[in-house]
Amino acid sequence: MPLAALSAGLRLGGGNAAFYRLLGRRPADVLGESFPELVTTGADHLRDRLNRVAEGWEQRFRGSVNGLASGGADRLTIVAGRMRAPGTAILLTMLPETGPARAEQLSSVSDIEAKILQGIASGLSSLEMADKFYLSRQGIDYHVARLQRKFKARNRVELVSRAFATGLLDSTAWPPRVPESRRAS
Repeated sequence: MPLAALSAGLRLGGGNAAFYRLLGRRPADVLGESFPELVTTGADHLRDRLNRVAEGWEQRFRGSVNGLASGGADRLTIVAGRMRAPGTAILLTMLPETGPARAEQLSSVSDIEAKILQGIASGLSSLEMADKFYLSRQGIDYHVARLQRKFKARNRVELVSRAFATGLLDSTAWPPRVPESRRAS
């Protein structure tokens, strides 16, 4: 099980071999780096929550993050707890989330699909998106129907819900955004 210890300032103080394998980097390359900066999305949210644990406002924190910046695991569940050991503020446990085989298929969307998905999540109508993206309303409806088929969603609400569940939409930002790393080239 990947474990890491964070010192004051949420800097990486050490970790076990499983952690460095998950990270995909050597210990010498990352020791002393700010742990939230190693996460591809939601670094500010993660930093705030970990600081609350380090300062004693919360006993523990459990949350999901969308991967590590080094290209390691795609989606992780992080469990953080405060330690009383000298020089160590937080002990992290990381568990790679394994989704169904369809997760690979849903891992990326085209640029226009990303914009339309962000528009739907923000509450824009087809007409508003058509005006914003210089497409016809029917063109928007075509892309929405295509996304619904891809995600096996019956309606727009279910589509957005599944996009959040697969990590395609970043839940730490408003309006919701599809990270650049999840957009097909």
